[in-house]
Amino acid sequence: MSERWTDGVGTTVLCINFVRDLSPADALRRIKVTPGTLGEFSVAAYATQGGTVLADTGWTTKYVSNVAEPLSLSTAVATVFADVEDSDFTFRLNERLITTFGLYSYRYREGDDPDRLLADVRDLGLYDDGDGYSEDPIASALALASRATGVHLSRAHYARPALTGSTDHLQATW
Repeated sequence: MSERWTDGVGTTVLCINFVRDLSPADALRRIKVTPGTLGEFSVAAYATQGGTVLADTGWTTKYVSNVAEPLSLSTAVATVFADVEDSDFTFRLNERLITTFGLYSYRYREGDDPDRLLADVRDLGLYDDGDGYSEDPIASALALASRATGVHLSRAHYARPALTGSTDHLQATW
C-alpha cells in the first residue's frame, strides 16, 4: 500500500473511487471540482484504462451523497473507503445503489441488488464463509472495484500527473 494512504504507523486512511468511462475532467466536473484549485482537502483524478480513478484526501466523495450519485449517472462507480473507525465498499450503477458492505461484514450488505458481486466477493476473500477474511481487505476491495467497473489503475497510470482540485467547498455541505 502506498505510504500516501497510511498515517505513518500503518493505519490505512483512504477514499478511492473507480469511475467507468469518464475522463478525469468529466469526473471532476460532475462533482463540481475545478482543476488546479488549492485547498485543505483535495481530489486527484487519474486517467486509467476504462475510465478514471479519484483519490480523495478529504473523503468528500464518501460522505457527500450529492457527489457519488452524479458520478454514477449513465456509468458505474465503486468506492473503497477505510480509516481507523470504518472500512467499506460501495457500488453504484446509473445513480442506483447496487451494493454496500463493510469489509469485515459482508453479511450485512444493503442495496438494490446486494449479491450482484457475490462471486467476486468470495473469490477475493471479502466474504467470511468459514474460511476467514482476506489478509488484506483493502487490496481485495480495490481489486473488486476494478472488476466491478472495468477500471484498471496501474503503477504507470498512478505515476502520471493527475488533475487535482480542492474539495473544501464540498466539505462544508456535510
